[in-house]
Amino acid sequence: MRSMIERGRFQGRLPPERELAVELQVGRTTLRKALEVLEAEGQIWRHVGQGTFVGRRPQVAGVEQMLKLGKVSPKELLDARLILEPSIAACAAATARSSDIARMKMCALKRETTKEPDAYNLWDHQFHLAIAEATQNPILSALLEQLNLLRRTPTWATYKKDRMRDPFYSVSKREHRAIIAAIEQHNSAAAFQAMKTHIMGVQDGFYGWAEQASATQGAVT
Repeated sequence: MRSMIERGRFQGRLPPERELAVELQVGRTTLRKALEVLEAEGQIWRHVGQGTFVGRRPQVAGVEQMLKLGKVSPKELLDARLILEPSIAACAAATARSSDIARMKMCALKRETTKEPDAYNLWDHQFHLAIAEATQNPILSALLEQLNLLRRTPTWATYKKDRMRDPFYSVSKREHRAIIAAIEQHNSAAAFQAMKTHIMGVQDGFYGWAEQASATQGAVT
């Protein structure tokens, strides 16, 4: 699939899964797993009800432009995530299908097992996006994509790299598993609380790291 995309075999939208499975001579379960990996890599993107498309998911210019201009701080985006993501998780608990749960578990496992910071960020993002897409509401998916642009900033990338080496990493893994469990049980209240706990933990971790980094820099200078 990857080589076919790179050669320009597909223009715009991919054929339906049924046709792709026949062409590639693979089962649809195998095909879906391959598509999930390609989506996580940014090779393709999916639009609920419209199909799968080649390339990265289109971004709304607003938040990205504000980030480039330095008009959005990490605190503001984390605050926005705290407002939005617990409600998304609660909604996902009511609407998630077995395939949505499977994708969340796959993303969480990939995130847990990788040793590379870039891959860690990629699968962390895909985990949260999988929850948004489980709501079956493309508007919520698009909103979450915008908030996750924070992960493109150098500050956030450095923070994530550092956090892979401390206890926060293990805590975050447990929180992700708790979120999945609540959604799989279709318990909206538990999903809301699990996601709220997770985002608040991210906030505390980031603020503590930023304060320590600032103090270290001040001591050096």
